[in-house]
Amino acid sequence: MQVKNRFRWEWALTILIGLNACTNNDIDPNAGTTTVVPSKGSADFTKYVAVGNSLTAGFADGGLYRDSQLNSYPSILAGQFTTVGGGSFVQPLFTEAQAAGSGYLKLIRVPSLADPTSLITSIAQVAPGAARGGTTAGGSPLLTKFTDANQNLGVPGIRVSDILTVGYGSTQGNQYFERLLANPATTYFQYMSDNLNGATFFSCWLGNNDALGYATTGGTTPLTPIDLFTTNFTAAMNKLTEGGRKGVVIGIPNITTTPYFSTVTVPLAVAQINLALNNPTPAITALVIQTAQGVRATKTGDLLMIPNALEYAKIGSTAAGTKTGPYGLSATNPLPTQYVLDADEVTALNAAIVAYDGVMKAQADAKGAAYVDPNTVLSQVAATGGITQNGITYTSSFIQGGVFSLDGIHLTPAGYALMANEIIKGINTKYSATIPQVNPANYRRVLLQQ
Repeated sequence: MQVKNRFRWEWALTILIGLNACTNNDIDPNAGTTTVVPSKGSADFTKYVAVGNSLTAGFADGGLYRDSQLNSYPSILAGQFTTVGGGSFVQPLFTEAQAAGSGYLKLIRVPSLADPTSLITSIAQVAPGAARGGTTAGGSPLLTKFTDANQNLGVPGIRVSDILTVGYGSTQGNQYFERLLANPATTYFQYMSDNLNGATFFSCWLGNNDALGYATTGGTTPLTPIDLFTTNFTAAMNKLTEGGRKGVVIGIPNITTTPYFSTVTVPLAVAQINLALNNPTPAITALVIQTAQGVRATKTGDLLMIPNALEYAKIGSTAAGTKTGPYGLSATNPLPTQYVLDADEVTALNAAIVAYDGVMKAQADAKGAAYVDPNTVLSQVAATGGITQNGITYTSSFIQGGVFSLDGIHLTPAGYALMANEIIKGINTKYSATIPQVNPANYRRVLLQQ
C-alpha cells in the first residue's frame, strides 16, 4: 500500500521505544525442540520471487529506503527459506551511499497524540538519497536505476488494475517501477514474467492499492472494478503457477483499522474545537461534512486521516472553505469530501476488499497455492491489549504500538516480522513444511534517528 505523494510526511523517533529484545523465540512451535527439523515439505524454495506492491518492497515511514528494503517481509522469508534449501535472494537495494532512497519520514520531536496538529508540526523531511535528476510524468523525482535480475518485484503504488498497463512506469509516472525498467514500455506483467525465470516458489501480495487509493482520498479515487480485478489477477496467477510452481497469496488487510484512520478521530477533533472556542454553550457535538449523499453532521463510522490534521485545524474559521459560515461546522461551509472517509464510503471500501479477497483466495485455491489472511494477526494487534510475544506487546497504536511505521499504514521491521511469521504458518500448513519462524523482538519497532 502506498500513501499518495500529497499525503507524504516524514517522521523518525528521536527516542527508542521498546527495543529490549529477548533472545528466546516462544512464538515458534518448533523452537526449543530437538525432534522437529526444518523441512521444505512438498515445496521447493531454491529460487524465491516476491510479487507485490509497497508492502512487498518494504515501503515504510512514507518512503522506500535501504533499511526498509533490508527489512521487507520477502527478505525475512528468504532468510528462513535458507534453512530448507532456499538460495540467495536479490533485491533492488539502494546503495549505502544512497541509503535514503526515495526519502522517508522523521520526527523532530515527539508529538502529543491528543493534539492533531502536533502530528504534522513535529515532522521534518529526509531528502531523497537516490534521486538521479528529472521527474516522472507525475512529478515524482526519478530514482537511480536498478535494471539487474531481481527477486523482490514489489512496486509501491501499483494496483492489480495497473499490471497490464503499457507505460505504467513512465507515462503513468510511478518512480518505483520506472527505476527498474530498461525499456519504459515494459508492463509489470512482462517484468514479472521476465524475472520468474528459474523461480521455484513465489509470494503474491497484490490488491492493497486497488482499495487504498479510494480510502486515503476520502472516496474520490475510484475503486478498481471487480471484473478488471478478476481478469488481471487471474492472468498474474496463471503466469505465477506456470509449470506447477508453488507459492503463497496474501489477502488485503483491513485498511480502516490502521493508525492512519484511527488516530485523529471525530471526537478528538470536536474536543479540540470546543477547547479553541473556550468551551462554548451549547458545545459543538459534531462536524459538518460533504458526502456523496449531501451535507450532514458526522456520525459513528466517519473517519478522519492523520495527513489532513492541519486542514482540520481550520475548522471553525470563516476564512477557509466557502467562507460562508464557520468551516466544517456549517451546512454552507462543510468539510469537503476528500478530507473524510464517511461511513457509507467505509462500507463500500470494505465490500470491495471482501470481493477482491474472494477473487484472490479462489485463484489460490484453484491453482494449489497457499492463501494467508493478513487480518489473522492484524486483528489481534488491533484488539484491546494487542498481542504479546516474547514479553513485548504489539498494538495498532500510532508510534508506541510498534507494528505500523511512521506513515500510519505500512509496517515497521517488527511488523513485517509478525507478517512473515503469519505467512510461514500458511506455507507450513499448505505444504507440510516446518520452516522456522523469526523472533519479532529482534527487529526494531520504531525508527531511531541518529
